[in-house]
Amino acid sequence: MQNVELTKPVLKVLRPALYGAKGTIKRELLQGISKLYKHKDLWIVTRKEQSEFVLVAVAGRGLLNAVPYLIRLAEQHNCTSVRWHTRNPNHIKHGFEHLPAELIEVRKGLFHNEYVYRLVLNGR
Repeated sequence: MQNVELTKPVLKVLRPALYGAKGTIKRELLQGISKLYKHKDLWIVTRKEQSEFVLVAVAGRGLLNAVPYLIRLAEQHNCTSVRWHTRNPNHIKHGFEHLPAELIEVRKGLFHNEYVYRLVLNGR
């Protein structure tokens, strides 16, 4: 897992995972609020919120293989949980299906629902 810079080609890959928040995510990355990582063919935007490691956007292939690295990265940031939001739980559930992630909220939307998941690390 390597920290990388945002480029136009990377932004194009991330576009489907940004759900119209491209400007916000781009600004957060440029300001250092969020971080961009690459693991093989997978791009991940993360942000730390208090003691929670937030997966802001995930795009590409290989989530299942990247999950252990993401958990290690969260622990290195002294986080006690990993949280992610998605419109389609089936897109990422295979990567976390062997872990005790919980659906903590469903935000009803006019056109799409948003599902919020949390994985508590080390029973903390």
